[in-house]
Amino acid sequence: MGEDLVGDITRWLAEQRADAAVASRARERWLRQAADEEAVVAGVLLDLAERAATVVVQGVANRTHRGLVRAVGEDFVALRTGNGDVLVPFDAIVAIRAEGQPTGGGERAHALDIAFAEAVAAIAGDRPRVLAVSRDGTGLSGQVRSVGRDVAVLRLADGADVVYVPLASLAELAVVEG
Repeated sequence: MGEDLVGDITRWLAEQRADAAVASRARERWLRQAADEEAVVAGVLLDLAERAATVVVQGVANRTHRGLVRAVGEDFVALRTGNGDVLVPFDAIVAIRAEGQPTGGGERAHALDIAFAEAVAAIAGDRPRVLAVSRDGTGLSGQVRSVGRDVAVLRLADGADVVYVPLASLAELAVVEG
C-alpha cells in the first residue's frame, strides 16, 4: 500500500507539473501575441533601442540604414549609422529588424514629443550639410537654411541654387558629417 501511495503521489505531482508547464507556455505565447497585436512602430523602435540592438531599417526606394536608434519622435526615427545621423519618417519605412546580438549598455534613446518637420527645423539652426532623399530615391545635397510648416529650404552643395523641398516628399534626411 505504501509503495502505491508514493507512486500515486509521484504520478499526480508529475501530471501537475506538466499541466503547469503547458499552461505557462500557453500564457507566454498569448502574452507575446497580445504584445505583437498592440505593437506600434514607435514602441518597437524604443524596445530595440533599450536592448541596444543594431537595427536595420529598410526604407522606400530600397534604401537601407544600419545603426542604433538615437531617438524616436511622433512620426520618425533618428538613427546613428556609420555614415552619421539620419531621420526617417515612419511612413517611409518598409521594414525594421534587429541584427546580431544586442550589445547592452548603450545610451538610452530619447522619446521625443515632436514630429519630423519639427525635428528638421530643430537641426536647421546649425545649418548642417544634409542629403535629402525623396521617396523615389533621388537626393539633393546641401545645407538646411530654414524650415517652414511643411517645406525645407536647402542651399544646394554647389552654393548657387536654393530649392524648396516639401517635407512630405522626403523618405529621409541624413546629416552629412565633415
